[in-house]
Amino acid sequence: MAKPQFKRSSSSHERQAEQGAPEGRSAGSAPVSFDVRPMKRTSEHSPIFEVNASGQSTQIGTTSAFTSVGSSPYSGIKSRALSLANLFSSHGLDVKKSASLQQLIDMTVAMSDSWDRGAKEEVTFAHLLAAAQVERIATAALSIVQCAAQEGTLRGLLTGSLDLLGREQSKAKDTLWELELLRILVHHKIDATLGEPDLSVQFSGSPVGFACKKIYSEGNVSKVLSNAVSQIEREGEFGIIALNLDDLLPANAILKAPTLSAMSSMLEDRNNFFLRTHERHLRKYLTPGRAISVLVSCAAIADVENAENRFMNTRQTTVWQIPGIPDAKAEKMNRFIAAMSSQYVAA
Repeated sequence: MAKPQFKRSSSSHERQAEQGAPEGRSAGSAPVSFDVRPMKRTSEHSPIFEVNASGQSTQIGTTSAFTSVGSSPYSGIKSRALSLANLFSSHGLDVKKSASLQQLIDMTVAMSDSWDRGAKEEVTFAHLLAAAQVERIATAALSIVQCAAQEGTLRGLLTGSLDLLGREQSKAKDTLWELELLRILVHHKIDATLGEPDLSVQFSGSPVGFACKKIYSEGNVSKVLSNAVSQIEREGEFGIIALNLDDLLPANAILKAPTLSAMSSMLEDRNNFFLRTHERHLRKYLTPGRAISVLVSCAAIADVENAENRFMNTRQTTVWQIPGIPDAKAEKMNRFIAAMSSQYVAA
């Protein structure tokens, strides 16, 4: 496995400021009010084989990996930051309740103002990191206008830290993951809504539930999977466990890669390493059949050396499933994979 290279976010202030206004990138397209350019997406599907002592190979699973890297110019980041603050205000909520989110918004607005008046020397690497996080949070949160129970979801975003480079466990990060996955699904024309267990997807009129979980510790995976399966069993016939691995990456660091391809490979390797490491737990909780698949997703801020716009958000999502599930469930899973692949170019 290619080992991901991370650099601490406290470095490279001068280099980033001297480059001019870089463009941020985010997984998933942005709301209509965002000035968003087309995204590069790729997908790759691979069977997993196991060779026994006699040399026979048996398919024991399947992985489907999806990469998305989008871009939107930083010239509009101030309006996105203010729109995010206004979204909370429109529901009678004060964004100041979240000190981390308020700080990210303030730094983003200050960066934009400095750039507008030509004082680029005032723009630090910390400002760029804040703007990248605001873009990601705004992209997810502003899509909530399509959802019911908006106020409760927005309250969740204000509960605890939303510092995406920090590693503090919080309700806010849990809620953000639900909204980010919702946006990914809707963007791929999948009929998804906020609903029990966390997200509800309709395939041919029947629901498939998504239990969305953040992984904050490698030592807690079994408990998280157990809770996710319990959610699915309470709410429907079967579902998918959606795990977010962001907080397993090094704190206060960004991903450094020479090319976009290398960047995608690093995150995909991280997902696959997690799946291999915890395969025993995955098999334990998926074998009974209620949870038919596990989706793992990892997002990071990246510095890609040979990219036109070096500083970006990126996400890698991998879907893992075991063979032998009943035909009706397999058919729904195939529909899901097909939908996720529909706007991607085969790698």
